[in-house]
Amino acid sequence: MSIHDDKGGTALTSHISARLAWHDSGWNGRICRNPKANTYCVGQYSFPGDVIANHRDLQWEESACGQMCDAEHVPPCCYSINAFGTTPVTARTDPPSWFRDGTKGRTRTMPPATIATWPYEEMYKDEVRNPENTYPRYDPDRRHEAVNAYFAQVQEGRSLIFYYVNYSNPFSENDQRYYVVVGMSRVKKVGEELTWVNQGEQTRRQYGNYIWARNITSNYPDEGLRIPYEAYMNRPEALERILFVPDNPRLFKYATRLFSDDDALGLVERFQQIVGALQDLGDRHEDWAVRQAWLASLEAELWTGRGLYPGLLRVLEYLKFSEAIPYARRQIPASGEQVVKDGLFALLEARTDAVDGLALSAARREEVRKRWRLLPPQKQRLLAEVLPRFDLQAAQIAAILDKPESVSIRATPEEIELNPYVLAEQYVGMDLDDNITFSKIDHGMLPSPELGAPLSIQADDARRLRALCVEQLQRARQQTFLPADQVLEGVNHKLSFMPEWKRAHFHERYLEVEREQLAPALHFHTQDGQLYLYLRRNYEDERLVEQVLRQLAGRPDIRLRSPVREGDWREFLFESGSDLAREHRQAYEEAIAGQVAVCQKVFLRPVSVIAGAAGTGKTTVVSAIIKAIEKGHGAGTSFRLLAPTGKAADRLRDKTGKDASTLHSFLAERGWLNDNLTFKENGRREESITTYILDESSMLDLSLLATFFRAVNWNAVQRLIFVGDPNQLPPIGVGRPFADLIDWLKKDHPESVAHLSVNMRQLETRLKGKNTVLLDLACLYERCDLQEAKTAAQDAEVDTLLDRLLEGGDVADDLRVLYWRDPDELQATLLNAIIADMERDTGITYDPQRPYELWKAALKDRNGQQDAETFQVLSPYRGELYGVEHLNAVLQQHKNHWLLETKGHLGGITYFDKVIQVRNRTRSQPISAYDAAARKKVSVEVYNGEIGMTQVHGFDRDKWSKPYFHLEKFQVVFARKPHLWVNYESPSQVEGDLELAYAITTHKAQGSEFNRVYFVIPKARRALMSRELFYTGLTRARVHCTLLIEEDISPLLSLRRRERSALDQVNSSLFRFHAVPPEYRRMHDWYEEGKIHRTLTEEMVRSKSEVIIANMLFERNIPFLYEVPLYAPDGTFVLPDFTLSVQGETWYWEHLGMLDEPRYREHWEKKRAWYERHGFADRLIITTETEGFDSIAVKEVFRRTFGIE
Repeated sequence: MSIHDDKGGTALTSHISARLAWHDSGWNGRICRNPKANTYCVGQYSFPGDVIANHRDLQWEESACGQMCDAEHVPPCCYSINAFGTTPVTARTDPPSWFRDGTKGRTRTMPPATIATWPYEEMYKDEVRNPENTYPRYDPDRRHEAVNAYFAQVQEGRSLIFYYVNYSNPFSENDQRYYVVVGMSRVKKVGEELTWVNQGEQTRRQYGNYIWARNITSNYPDEGLRIPYEAYMNRPEALERILFVPDNPRLFKYATRLFSDDDALGLVERFQQIVGALQDLGDRHEDWAVRQAWLASLEAELWTGRGLYPGLLRVLEYLKFSEAIPYARRQIPASGEQVVKDGLFALLEARTDAVDGLALSAARREEVRKRWRLLPPQKQRLLAEVLPRFDLQAAQIAAILDKPESVSIRATPEEIELNPYVLAEQYVGMDLDDNITFSKIDHGMLPSPELGAPLSIQADDARRLRALCVEQLQRARQQTFLPADQVLEGVNHKLSFMPEWKRAHFHERYLEVEREQLAPALHFHTQDGQLYLYLRRNYEDERLVEQVLRQLAGRPDIRLRSPVREGDWREFLFESGSDLAREHRQAYEEAIAGQVAVCQKVFLRPVSVIAGAAGTGKTTVVSAIIKAIEKGHGAGTSFRLLAPTGKAADRLRDKTGKDASTLHSFLAERGWLNDNLTFKENGRREESITTYILDESSMLDLSLLATFFRAVNWNAVQRLIFVGDPNQLPPIGVGRPFADLIDWLKKDHPESVAHLSVNMRQLETRLKGKNTVLLDLACLYERCDLQEAKTAAQDAEVDTLLDRLLEGGDVADDLRVLYWRDPDELQATLLNAIIADMERDTGITYDPQRPYELWKAALKDRNGQQDAETFQVLSPYRGELYGVEHLNAVLQQHKNHWLLETKGHLGGITYFDKVIQVRNRTRSQPISAYDAAARKKVSVEVYNGEIGMTQVHGFDRDKWSKPYFHLEKFQVVFARKPHLWVNYESPSQVEGDLELAYAITTHKAQGSEFNRVYFVIPKARRALMSRELFYTGLTRARVHCTLLIEEDISPLLSLRRRERSALDQVNSSLFRFHAVPPEYRRMHDWYEEGKIHRTLTEEMVRSKSEVIIANMLFERNIPFLYEVPLYAPDGTFVLPDFTLSVQGETWYWEHLGMLDEPRYREHWEKKRAWYERHGFADRLIITTETEGFDSIAVKEVFRRTFGIE
């Protein structure tokens, strides 16, 4: 049984996690091989804190790259660098800048395989706080006691140590922040306490004299292993198999945490899978067979420590049977778990009146028995027979039994008793730290036979199979379903590395035989002979959404009480005070006529979509529709404006002047939302609102939309309007409902879809005499279906625009293209561009000695008010030298270097920094703020994605400018909330809630707009890059976009390819069954740019004619590439339809389809001249079609040109 504290609550067992800073050579005691490229060790989530960021000497590291550390030059990563090293290194700890009393740092030797860590969580607990309004806030002596108690539980020769890196790592991308485990070993030695030298009495009283670092030496390499990530950074398919993202992130918090044998067992099992994968990959970094044997021996050891009933003490805690907890701890080693457990429950059930060794008065005995009797029988059985088998937290047990819906448990106690795996399937905790993994339940259901308990289930039990399938489907976050063979492949891979008694091999026949047992959690669907699996909830959500939308679409047109005529629409839409109306009335009238047509088309439809790119006037149309509703149905008619995010709701409110809210707040008000932001099964159904308008609909995932549909009585609703841009990124959650809805309506109810085709923003710019191409470029990346043939506009406009981009520089008044060759050039180019634009926009000249003055002026709106959204740097990636973490550090240093040096920071953020909220803080977990308008303290909601600026905390206004002041708290003023000064008062709060936002990822920018955007496009990495991501980044710019592209135009050419669509990689079956072809899952086996897979022709080329040609090439075994650039010596290029390799020679094939159009013919003649001018004409094949595709003519080309029938 695991060791617990006297309260039986928090586990204080003998295994430990330890945070490291990222290292590119395996923490081998040497300087990184490429120090400059390691941007992660200086990231916000590095370790320890900002020490590396503040003290790194990059120039020296570059000169010493790959060399062993020495005593003369101690790198600031010395706490981490020797985790797996084989020789001693020197470490140094300097006092904090705020000591300022002559305290000297300490230098010490770090033995081989040694790190330094500190339990920060213990330093900020309530138990070590001084009374309110007492200085210092924390008692240094109580802190000292807490840290000594912590390290006393780490047992030399027995405890295991698990090394990890926090979010600052190469694998935290796409706004998914991951802890990553990098290795493990056995603790060999816990280092002695270190104290400051020459410390002043005042700082000793305030902070204590102990250094916040303690060495932990491991037995590596004799015991332990390290995952060789550095060898696979360019092999994503291999990385996917060996990446260790822990299922239970709560074990890896606050630099170090202690945890139980059961938790350690789950980690060891995952290491066994990874070692097996490394063996399959043929890795030679370690003797993996030896490591696998060591892990197997650890399993036996951990099972013995875990025992059969690791949850017993927490069950007793739930029962408030406190006397039994120390009794059980003492008695179990002597009598055994089973005897102790049976005796205690016999006492509770009045089958005995006494237990030897447990002193209990008669009154107290009756008190605990009464509490037991008050529980219903089904809960009694769970507490006595089920929950003691699992190492759950006390709060988890309480939630499961008392408030199951709050943690998404839909199963009844009886169902949990019959199938405890349902806890792993359904439980969703209050945050990422609070979860119940499959392994945790599996340990209790299939314990080691060595413990002597009979197995209650077999390894191939249907309940186990179901939970494993659910786990696989839940991990595929965006997919509505997966092929059954893919699910089983993942299940069997996981089981293949488990001990013999837990192994099973499942095949599809199991799914048929056990269908009745599996059905409560899974739905089965067969399509074209292939079996697919859904989470039942996803399937039901799709059917509900589909049912409601079909029912709405099938209704007759809405009747109005008062007509809304064309003139009314013009009045609602026409803005007489606008520049367009005053200066370009005719063009504006024509554009308004197009918007009128859109409004008239959809206004009477019960369900409709208003689709359009940024700048097409979607919000203007929404405002007009609101006015039309009030006219057509009466001023008292109810409507509701809703958006998927807080920032989108704020923008909608600002632009329409009407109240708007998030879908989550709408659901919460009606009881459909848990405090953890999961959705409830039931709530109050809204019946008083007749019109709903959903903005930013491309961000709606299936679960959110389905819950909204459940929360509304649709018999009371007249109209539902979706508004959005179908070309943006798909939602982060399940499915792609907006895209599926548009596809279905266009086919079955075209009258319900309206596209805003005139871009009002672009029109205004052009009519002012400015040259604008930004939105033209974005159009090249819009969603496209297979066409009959390429159009003249496509070919001509694409080639012309790409030629202009190739030249770089100021392509137009709203687009600039800058190329960079290396990260240094990117950094300089970006800063120069930003500074030049800030000077142009503000009229202020940049002063290198006072850079913040220019920044301060630039981050204001036209009215002189602070505006954090004036400009924005975007990157697809978090990491690398072109990612947002590094770019944020560069820009922060440029703007706020003096503040960082003199006032310090909180969690990497200082005064007057631009920041973004990265966590939803809703009404169940609000943040305190000062309302400057009301002059009082309030609790406020702040949403993920809100951008703002930090400022000096109100309490520090008179102190912060003093020489020795050190920042300990600040406030944030978020965009569109200037009266709220939101409080951030600890490093842990800042790290959990905020990040720097000079640069943000493109995903984070969705739903926002900025006057200027600086969009970084790397060439080296293609993962995450998609058509939709590029389109989304471009369209965040209201006025101007600067593209910073690595080396050349090839990334932009690549992203135009149809197979680069993120939306098309999502399995969904709303209205139509769309399964991603299996070949896409295996693209790493065959894909190169331009290569067409034989079974994917229709998904990868643009026209039906090209499909036919491609198939004819396949039939004749002629290798070919599709639309790969052909460069001339002068740097210009064309995109041939096909590039063939025939009989050792390269040929180019152009298939022409619109020669009767003058514009197309003119474009083709220019292209033909290019081929002739650069010497490619003798290898050019030309085919045409005027009245349809001529297969006879194409076959003649094969025969005449190549002698191939």
